[in-house]
Amino acid sequence: MHKLKTLVVAIASAFFVFGGMTVVSQAAHADTPRYDMIDVSNHNGTMSADEFRYMRDNYGVKAVTTKISEGTTFSDWTAAGNIKAAIDAGIYVNGYHFLSSTTIDGAVAEADYAVQQAQADGLPVGAVLAVDVENSYQMNMGRAMQPVVQAFINEVQRAGGYRSTTYTMGSHLEVSVDGDPSWIASYPYTPTSEQSWYSTEHAWQWTSKATFASSLGVFDVSQLYDDFFTAGQDASNNVTPPAENDNTTDAVSLNGVYVIDSWKIYGSGWYARNNDMSIPVADYNNDIPVQSVTLTDRYGNALANQVAQGNNGAMEYFTLNDNYKVFNRVGSSIQIEMNGESVWLKVAYTK
Repeated sequence: MHKLKTLVVAIASAFFVFGGMTVVSQAAHADTPRYDMIDVSNHNGTMSADEFRYMRDNYGVKAVTTKISEGTTFSDWTAAGNIKAAIDAGIYVNGYHFLSSTTIDGAVAEADYAVQQAQADGLPVGAVLAVDVENSYQMNMGRAMQPVVQAFINEVQRAGGYRSTTYTMGSHLEVSVDGDPSWIASYPYTPTSEQSWYSTEHAWQWTSKATFASSLGVFDVSQLYDDFFTAGQDASNNVTPPAENDNTTDAVSLNGVYVIDSWKIYGSGWYARNNDMSIPVADYNNDIPVQSVTLTDRYGNALANQVAQGNNGAMEYFTLNDNYKVFNRVGSSIQIEMNGESVWLKVAYTK
């Protein structure tokens, strides 16, 4: 869903040291936890019923959770189509809202907006409308976020008849309401079928890089532990995912010298943001893993010291010196792989 998931790290041959922290990429493994649920958003493009049927028949996907809204002004343009396609494919459908607020009043306002958008998009009454809590400033609040989260949950139930739960990262469980099972994101370096992380919660999102032969790009996948996201249906899954052949040869490069407008911290990961390359409104999906960044002077000459200055007002420049696999192209936007992660940028900046 977002890059703020917990990353379990390993040693890499090339890395940056950032404030004493070494950040490296996550790897995937063929022997995986179950593919019970996927979540999608505009960054996956428009999904079709045939794509969802393929995921259902070949992977045992039982539920789809699609992004509905964010804050009080952003509605995801793919939500209505994703909801219809999932229903047509015979898959239970849910939604999620990316929360910006840190106050009860703000959470209620966002919940009302989320309900309004969910109803307009056709999300069935009784479905889950989860609250996505993963901004760093919300994480820093710890348990003080719980009343805010509870206010959102209560309001979507009151205003729309939707069930709700918290989506957050494994290292910040304290933002979810005490006693309320949640949906937890935490990515093992090597995911295997023997793992059952966070088994007392509703769901564990174990990867953000799953691929399907039916679809372009990468997807978030979760293993379910109860029937919360499947409306009382059996969440067990005995389908063995087939091996995927990666025949993608489409690749691009970015050959300019760019300004680091800000550094973003997602869990244990550091990311560079360039506002010009980002897709408005810029968010986590546009942020570039620090491992892909070479710090330079304004002329593109690599600096001897690759320790970033952070957000201290100093002007910093960088280059991207690799060819990057293309996952998806949608209009003026492109989804590429950087250091094993999905990044969306304006296609005009690529070659």
